[in-house]
Parts: sequence; C-alpha cells; structure tokens
Amino acid sequence: MGRLLLILGILFLAWMGYRFLNKTWSARVKEVEHQEQKKFQEQPQKVQQMKACAYCKTHIPEDEGIYKENHFFCSYQHLDSYLEHKK
Repeated sequence: MGRLLLILGILFLAWMGYRFLNKTWSARVKEVEHQEQKKFQEQPQKVQQMKACAYCKTHIPEDEGIYKENHFFCSYQHLDSYLEHKK
C-alpha cells in the first residue's frame, strides 16, 4: 500500500511539473511572438529599387548589386566580363 501511494505521489508531482513547465513555455512563446510583431510593426517598410545588370540585364535589388563607372552589375564576374568586352 505504501509503494502504491509513493508511485501515485511521484506521478502527481510529475504531472504538476509538466503543467507548470507547459504554462511557462507557452507564456514565453507568446511573449516572444508579441515582441517580434511589435518590432516588425515599428520598422518602416523599405521599398527596394530593382536595377538591371549592365551585362546580363537581370533585375536584382539595388542593395545587392555593384556599381562601377555609372553601371550596375549583379556580380563581380559580370563586372569583369563587361569591362573586358568594353576594352
């Protein structure tokens, strides 16, 4: 009888621990999601210009490209190729 009560007590404590951790984890997840939403809403949405590569005419975001001699390139390889063909 004593062992049965001990096992039931351990199971009860394990169940209470699970409930506590589950509530704590859920509250933390909700808090992080709320912070991320708030941060996203506070940041102004930046509109990126799309530019065409002078060599291959592929359009890519302006901040990902390379400017050289008033021309825009999508990669250093295309910059080098363009300058070689220009000579």
